Amino acid sequence: MTGKWKAVLMVVAGSMMMGISIDLFVQAGFGLDPLSLFQAGLGGVLHLSLGTTSQLLMISILILLFFLDRKRIGIGTILNSILVGTFINLFSPIICTGGGNTAAHILCLLAGLILMGAGIGLYVAAGLGEAGMDALMIYLSQRLKRNVNTTRRVMDIILAATGFLLGGKMGAATVISMLVNGSIIQFTIELIGRIRRRRNIGTQIL
Repeated sequence: MTGKWKAVLMVVAGSMMMGISIDLFVQAGFGLDPLSLFQAGLGGVLHLSLGTTSQLLMISILILLFFLDRKRIGIGTILNSILVGTFINLFSPIICTGGGNTAAHILCLLAGLILMGAGIGLYVAAGLGEAGMDALMIYLSQRLKRNVNTTRRVMDIILAATGFLLGGKMGAATVISMLVNGSIIQFTIELIGRIRRRRNIGTQIL
């Protein structure tokens, strides 16, 4: 399998993890991640659904990135934009049952947090372009000379605070996501980088 196809599979896998993570957040019932909270608040002001608001926000960010740093936009950007929603719909009937006890809801929250951060890190590391908000995260990280962890946390705080002021409902999951999401993304990107370097060294030795 060529490196290009491996990268495409990374985008698909990362998008699937993102889709499942959002369903897990819904099932847990402890609030949404900062981006979804912002979209919910903005959608309430504009009287639009969460899905429509998300699409408009994605298009706006992509237009902005086209002028700021168009190399961030690639096939991965398009695939992720389509696949995350597809996987949400695919797994929603299985995951979003509304049942379960408190312990099960906490497990859903933990699994959602891990899958969201790891999923973002995975398709970012593929290098085929990132989804709108994540592309903006990488752009700002490089421009401000800050690591992904710090940049993501600042962005999440701004998104969550703005979403709350616009009328979105903030929950425990929102706060926890702000604290851990950047770390998981950073860890995933660095882990994949180390694996790639080791494979390259092994290939050179052989």
